[in-house]
Amino acid sequence: MFAARFNLFTLLGFRVVIDVTWFFLAFYLVVTLASRYFPGVVPHQNSYLYVAMGIAGAAGLFLSIVLHELAHAYTARRFGLPVGDITLFIFGGVAEIRQEPQTPRAEFWVALMGPVASVGLAALFYALMVESGPAHPAASGVFSFLALANTMLALFNLAPAFPLDGGRILRSLIWWRTGNLRRATRISAAGGSVFGAFLVVTGLLQIVNGNMMGGTWLLLIGLFVAAAASQARGVTNAAENLRGVRVDDLMERNPVTVAPDLTVERLVRDTIYPQNRKFVVVTEASRAFGFIGPEQIRRVPESQWSETYVRAIAEPFTFGTVVSPTATAFEALRKLQANSCRHLAVLEGTTLLGTVSETDFLNYVTLREELALPKKVAAREPATSER
Repeated sequence: MFAARFNLFTLLGFRVVIDVTWFFLAFYLVVTLASRYFPGVVPHQNSYLYVAMGIAGAAGLFLSIVLHELAHAYTARRFGLPVGDITLFIFGGVAEIRQEPQTPRAEFWVALMGPVASVGLAALFYALMVESGPAHPAASGVFSFLALANTMLALFNLAPAFPLDGGRILRSLIWWRTGNLRRATRISAAGGSVFGAFLVVTGLLQIVNGNMMGGTWLLLIGLFVAAAASQARGVTNAAENLRGVRVDDLMERNPVTVAPDLTVERLVRDTIYPQNRKFVVVTEASRAFGFIGPEQIRRVPESQWSETYVRAIAEPFTFGTVVSPTATAFEALRKLQANSCRHLAVLEGTTLLGTVSETDFLNYVTLREELALPKKVAAREPATSER
């Protein structure tokens, strides 16, 4: 999902990272605030002060988004959900919650606490604006902007459109009322599609009326929301199709393995190309300790392949790249998506049992839909699946 990311700091145990696309948003904010917004709010000041106010406003919004996502992440952790980084990117921020809430109550509170944090920040900045008063017009102007920005952030996120917070709140309420997560997701995702289309149309109208930057921004956000809503429907359908299926039902049981003392040149020449493999596991003495794919190979110039060993470029296994054979197929699919990887190693301790990829899930779901297989035929029998 993200391009290059940089670590900033850690807050309450959560690593805050910034995607390079955030800098486009920061630049746009500083320019817009310094050239348009603040000259209208605090007139008759010099341009240097407006630039300083623009930087302060962008920094304050940066902090506000971090705290909004921190509220989501902290609440998710309290409910026992695994949480990764808080990432800032061009459309704002996201707390990387690596597992969907298992109950409507957890979904409700995790979604609600972000807007609650934004409302609290809006009240705080409004109080600071009043305290600054006319005697400090620059500070008052910045606090005024941040109070307004946090209010708008809360209202925008409360729109009943999945995957926004309001859409997740709506989904939790429907889920609680009906007990049907798939139906709840379908309804809230439909709201996301409608809201996304509304933003796209509004953005196009803004562009036609000459507001190129603002219109383009709304257009992109609308497309993002609509795409995320569509993905949510797909994930829910996948969960339904994968119900009762375990990782060891789908995994490739004889994955390609290589020794760590193999050169990259031989790896590519003897394994990658002849066997058409994009993922190989590195093992030593029957112990799997890492993997290699195209990304790892690209890090080494081709001129150095003959003198670089697999051990030097193997990516160590982490929580995000391994899965238990008894895990559900849907859990594995969510892990693949959350960690933006294409393959998972199926390990029992340090023993490699197989690998599983997005292609394995896609082939299974596609085959089930083509054959219209009922769950009792396509999946394990309940007595077996609970072992």
